[in-house]
Amino acid sequence: MTAAMRVIEQRRTFVHTHFVTDGERLPSDRVREIERGVLPVLRALGIVFGIHLAPPTPPGGIEIVLECIPAEPEMRRIEQTLTRVLAPIPVRPPVTVVAQVTAPE
Repeated sequence: MTAAMRVIEQRRTFVHTHFVTDGERLPSDRVREIERGVLPVLRALGIVFGIHLAPPTPPGGIEIVLECIPAEPEMRRIEQTLTRVLAPIPVRPPVTVVAQVTAPE
């Protein structure tokens, strides 16, 4: 069983909040799943800015970047939401192998 993805660190830059995860790769359907889980919460909090993902930067993993720095009560709610949304996502998604089959001649 693979471990669930989680936020391991939070960094604040001049205008962004970076949630550093322990995730190594993220398929596009999982990216949309994160967006669907987080954006409604941002809107309910009155935050009009969105999120985007940044590639892994050692020693951390994939970064979920919130395009603003919210106040502490809103930040706690966003962190709780991310914890819930990331829980079913594995740190390392399964590898898909494509096999090419040719008909016998």
